[in-house]
Amino acid sequence: MQKERVRSLYDLQNSVTPIPEDDSLSIIPVPATEEGNAEAGYKYLVEGNAFSTGIPVEMYKLFVRMKDSKLAKWAGYSKFAINDFVIFKNEAGSVTATPGCLHCHAQQFNNEYIIGLGNSYSQFQVNTAPYLKLLEEVIKMRYGKNSGEWKTAERAFEASHVLANKIQTLTQGPTPAQKIAEVMASHRDPVTLQFRADTTYFYVPPIVIPEDAPALWFSKKRKALTVNAMRQGGFLKHIVSTSLLTLKDTTEAREIYNHTKDVWAYIKTLRPPKYPYPIDQDLANKGKKIFLQTCSQCHGTYDGEGDYPNKLIPAADIGTDSLMWKYFIKYPGYTDWFNKSWFAASEPRSFTKPQPGYVPPPLDGVWITAPYFHNGSVPTIENVLNSRSRPKYWKRNFTKEEYDYSKLGWRYQSLSRSGGRKTYNTDIPGYGNYGHTFGDHLTAFERKAVIEYLKTL
Repeated sequence: MQKERVRSLYDLQNSVTPIPEDDSLSIIPVPATEEGNAEAGYKYLVEGNAFSTGIPVEMYKLFVRMKDSKLAKWAGYSKFAINDFVIFKNEAGSVTATPGCLHCHAQQFNNEYIIGLGNSYSQFQVNTAPYLKLLEEVIKMRYGKNSGEWKTAERAFEASHVLANKIQTLTQGPTPAQKIAEVMASHRDPVTLQFRADTTYFYVPPIVIPEDAPALWFSKKRKALTVNAMRQGGFLKHIVSTSLLTLKDTTEAREIYNHTKDVWAYIKTLRPPKYPYPIDQDLANKGKKIFLQTCSQCHGTYDGEGDYPNKLIPAADIGTDSLMWKYFIKYPGYTDWFNKSWFAASEPRSFTKPQPGYVPPPLDGVWITAPYFHNGSVPTIENVLNSRSRPKYWKRNFTKEEYDYSKLGWRYQSLSRSGGRKTYNTDIPGYGNYGHTFGDHLTAFERKAVIEYLKTL
């Protein structure tokens, strides 16, 4: 199965994909969003039932106690890999725990739990199906098949069985976020959103494109939520679409939607942490001048409110790994499903439009958002600014935080060959670290100056 998954990546890379004319690349302005309550949005993120199924809280507490054990470390897990679950009271009255949005959009860093920072320790390279099957049997035996605990957990396990073996990445760190949405959508009626484990509404190929989880504080600047500008229209509907994992139907979707204006209000309050060490301001000033000449046309300016251009750059110009945009153009099943579903058919409308290019991200707090590129293939900003320095095979420590505050990124070991699923192999299509050579012409001093400036953002 793993060989088939890798082979499918090469097949996609070598395929002839129809590419629209460059003038068809576009980002449609986001419609105004009703203002919500940020405090209520935070409460919903950490206590709400946007994911309305999960495991009994007793099982979760046992899991938390075990995750720092020797057994967990032997299996490759650590306190960084798994964020806190959302804990809420379900319809049956029992307390339930479930992974929520912050499973991917929060991370421990420098002894702080930073909400909004993309989780770069994710372990989607692990096939969790055997563990989930064991947990399923334990819950049945502990609470009984007719218990409220099992009835609440049952939908979670239905989803996990559908996802099993379909969302694995080839290395630790990246997430398969859009793949999860695609697989779950393929088992849902687009009109009712009801789940059918035994029915698929469109073909899902065995291809998993890795994605680096972006910082949530970028979102308020964006006109399209994803790096390939695919998700456009009303932002709140796209936030609701993450609940396809456990959603019952359109009635529940509307209930979740009614909370998302508060969640969006909270997201807009997020700010990146400040760089924690002294900054050479004279050097940063020199770096700012170079940045404005070399980088600001795509990444924006940062004086005062700043000016972020929201540009969609054609793939031929940016030159980075093409599989993310190629995939959704060659395989339009999810796009077609979404654009005739409740998300697009009801107000406020959202839609998906695959495009052959990428949107450069804002750089607020960029110093803390390693690794870099949309697939997480580049460990430091120094490597971003010098394509010749990028390691072909590299690995980092996933059980201990080792950050390079000078080069801005993860301390890594460069290897002579690939080795295991904790090594990032940039030879594999979808995992490439090529392109974005805009800093190659800079001198070593100029790169150092730009890096010093980026520490101030």
